[in-house]
Amino acid sequence: MFHRFAAALVVASFSLASIDGARAQDATLTVLHGVPGLSAPVEVFANGGRLFAFDFGDQEGPLALPAGSYAIDIQLNGASILNANVPLSAGVDYSAIAHLDAAGSPTISLFTNDSSNLTLPSSRLTVRHTAQAPAVDVVLSQGGSQVARFANLSNPNEVAADVAPGTYSAELFVAGTSTRAFGPVDVRLEDGYAYAVYAVGDVSGPSFRLLIQRSDLAARVTVVHGIPGLPAPVDVFAGNTRLFSFDFGEIQGPLVLNPGAYALSVRLQGQTVLSANPTVAAGDDVSIVAHLDATGANNVLSVFPNDVSELSSGARLSVRHTAAAPAVDVGLDAGGSRFATLSNLSNGQSTTAEVPSGIYEANLFAAGTSNRAFGPAVLKPASDVHYLVYAIGDLTGGSFQLAIQTIDLGFAAPGDLTATVLGTGCGPAIAVASSQVEFGAPFTLTASGADADVMGVLNVGDSDSMFGGQSLPASLTALGAPGCFLSTNVLAVHPLMTDGNGDAEASLFIPNSTFGSLPDLYFQFATLSNANALGVVTSDYVELRQN
Repeated sequence: MFHRFAAALVVASFSLASIDGARAQDATLTVLHGVPGLSAPVEVFANGGRLFAFDFGDQEGPLALPAGSYAIDIQLNGASILNANVPLSAGVDYSAIAHLDAAGSPTISLFTNDSSNLTLPSSRLTVRHTAQAPAVDVVLSQGGSQVARFANLSNPNEVAADVAPGTYSAELFVAGTSTRAFGPVDVRLEDGYAYAVYAVGDVSGPSFRLLIQRSDLAARVTVVHGIPGLPAPVDVFAGNTRLFSFDFGEIQGPLVLNPGAYALSVRLQGQTVLSANPTVAAGDDVSIVAHLDATGANNVLSVFPNDVSELSSGARLSVRHTAAAPAVDVGLDAGGSRFATLSNLSNGQSTTAEVPSGIYEANLFAAGTSNRAFGPAVLKPASDVHYLVYAIGDLTGGSFQLAIQTIDLGFAAPGDLTATVLGTGCGPAIAVASSQVEFGAPFTLTASGADADVMGVLNVGDSDSMFGGQSLPASLTALGAPGCFLSTNVLAVHPLMTDGNGDAEASLFIPNSTFGSLPDLYFQFATLSNANALGVVTSDYVELRQN
């Protein structure tokens, strides 16, 4: 079976090499609105043709435009207020911003974006002075220590540096002085991305702000192992660098790769069984799934491009049939009613829909019938997330399961969240792996010391002071659970089972898109127990607070 798996990966390598292999040599242009105080959105025209309308703080693009010179005209209520001739060269990425000059007069500036490869892991940070302000010094700090200082940046100039991914504190000082003009503000930089940060508005007034343009300089590849029964985990190498090891049901990635060709090898127990040279391009986001065909007789590899475009609301849900099973209909139920049916999905196919965020039950039916083959399974697509569900294994052979991949579609948010354990428990102890939780990254809460093999829940709330008019923490002594407390209100519950050691865990995810609007969150475990008359014990609780 492994040899068929290896052959499938050969196909994957060359399929990946063909994805978007030839990029059109247009110029690309992103346009930003950095002029405050206008009475209405402005319209942007290029060579007499209307492109779009937008308002202060907005950005549009990147637009693919043939190389040449463009007469940019910005109009307010039909009257031209700004214009400029913008030369664009083939294959070059540009940003044009309407902004205030140092004296406060509107102008247009054109910047060339550096799209060269990064030395991964790395992020590219460019700071552009496009505000009504004198020259400034830009200071980046991390962990209380200064990382970099860019001196004497004046309007309309820029400074740039490649830095390690992470969260940085940014401050602006009047050039050559210790007089702070703005900040500190946290900015989180992700691996493989370039960030252009524009200071816009009047630094001495309420219109001053930072605009952030993010560009993907790398490719992202996720690998799903959907073939049961292999004798050992498989190691995947790039050159002589081991990337990961994985087994059936596991998902690895995304791997962040610079554009180009890669010498990949697959090794089983130290023996190279596969080598190939796939090519990836900047901005690619793909998932490679090694899986059984519909009959289970052969292994197949499918390459799925992932839609990572922004959502206006809700979530993006993809269901991918990669199991030994005939065609199925996928029924999605919400609140006890059928929300949607995804019909006649066969092996190797994917279907995608945009849905409201929430909790859904999914059932699989033999295509065109009401004969349920699997389900219900709980799916939890969150706002501004691409939630991908892979059916893998053999539907009738005992290995069938669902594998879940999530892609955060929100913008990289500044700052982190701090997790703190609080309160008193009478049952399991709650713990979180790290006190710092990142937006857009999964984190795990664990319960230990509960009864073995019992049901429980993780309560999720947004208050540890009041619930239904009752002050928290609320003692459960009167209900037959002395020493136990309900420490959070209950907005949602996550069901779980403890293992043979009395341990349980829940994997959670805070989307980037919730930055700025996320309330403090609170989490508490409760499990069944014979320790008291109520039959329930509770843990201490975790507070998750934005820094």
